Amino acid sequence: MLTPRFKLQQDETRVYITVHAPYTNIGETEIDIDGENFLFVSSPYFLRLRLPGKIVENDSSKGSYTCDSGDFNLTFDKENPGEHFENLDMITSLLAPRHIPDLNPNLVEMLEEGGVTIDEENDENEVDKKYSYGFASKISTEFKEIGMEFPKIFELKWPEQHPIGKRNSLREQYEFIKFSSDHYLADLHCDELVAPYLFATVFWASPDFDKDADFTEEEVSLLKDLPNKHYILTKTEHRQVFLGLVDILYGYCYDKRTTLNESTVESSWTINKLSATLSWFCVFKDIKEVLKACYRRALVYPILRNFEICHKVKNDLISLLKHGKKFIIKCVIDIYQMFNQSDDARYILNQIYMKDYLIFLQQCSQDEFIPLCDNIANTEITKKDVELELEELEAAAEMVQQEEIQILENEMAVKMASMSLIPGLNKLNDANHLNNAQESDSSASSSDSSDSETDESEFWDSDDDRS
Repeated sequence: MLTPRFKLQQDETRVYITVHAPYTNIGETEIDIDGENFLFVSSPYFLRLRLPGKIVENDSSKGSYTCDSGDFNLTFDKENPGEHFENLDMITSLLAPRHIPDLNPNLVEMLEEGGVTIDEENDENEVDKKYSYGFASKISTEFKEIGMEFPKIFELKWPEQHPIGKRNSLREQYEFIKFSSDHYLADLHCDELVAPYLFATVFWASPDFDKDADFTEEEVSLLKDLPNKHYILTKTEHRQVFLGLVDILYGYCYDKRTTLNESTVESSWTINKLSATLSWFCVFKDIKEVLKACYRRALVYPILRNFEICHKVKNDLISLLKHGKKFIIKCVIDIYQMFNQSDDARYILNQIYMKDYLIFLQQCSQDEFIPLCDNIANTEITKKDVELELEELEAAAEMVQQEEIQILENEMAVKMASMSLIPGLNKLNDANHLNNAQESDSSASSSDSSDSETDESEFWDSDDDRS
């Protein structure tokens, strides 16, 4: 059976459900309502939804079918008029879960009824996932030697041999080796290259941007095919999931700024490479640690390696998160599609990370992004923080530049001095030639006075002082 595309809207008293089911047999269509449960069956389509509130089927309920579009348009009253149904646009979270595990209420704290549960941490679980990876570090045995199988995607080749707690330090050692001081200094002093990207505006920062725009048909098609999972996360895992999201979205923001909002075939590489989560299976303890990793990788790998651009991308990330989870989901869908279309098999990143992020984001609370934005905005990353010796490098480059300027000034001074001496030398030579000529003329005049008078008249003007 196929899951059809669907859309839900509401007003104060009613819920409007549109189900896109072309080429179906209307006479064999079954629709059933039971409180918050909605069932639609019309071969070959099957749709079962669990709504955020209860609806009723009564005399005012309506239904119609539009042949041209293949849409069923259904209207039902709310059981409690005036009640607002949250997250009616979160497609995956509305699908009835295939399985919800039995939970011990003494061990868990429910975060969101839609399918995320905070579990009390215990040391045994932490030991069990010492070498794990993927979304919330839940994968440990599904893939063998994944880093070796996808060498263009993962820099850590054997995550199953390197514990989570050591991966960040290993990554930083590797980044320090890969860092190019020449490339960094070239971008630092090339204003013409960097300026267009420093002053660019990402599309979601434009004044007319609609952060609440509906999901497109393509986006709905993707979301409806995702399973509605129930996540049981420890508090540490829950925090790490959000920090991983920051890490991934930073790469997305970097790509949009440096491509002037026109992503290219290299964009999936950029996002993959700039994210320590996706390249090294890293997890983070706090915002500063994840931002430090983002800055470092943005200064090591892409074509543009400029510290001011790193700051700009951080601000882009803050504005993205402030638009709320619907727009965040749209951005994650964009990343998901880039990875699926990549020639380097980056679809594996969707399997172990991005698919779960799409499900999780629909289930988490909108309010969770507010403190996340505040923490990022209040966290300052300096050149010293990234630990790539940027300040020392710039100071050394400045010293060399000053020495070169001094040498150039000295060379110019010597040239100017030489140029000022040349006219004096010429005058001296002219005077010597003139004296020699006068002595020769004087000798000649003693033997032939008439010729002397004629010759002198050719050399001297009438106004010359001949005393």
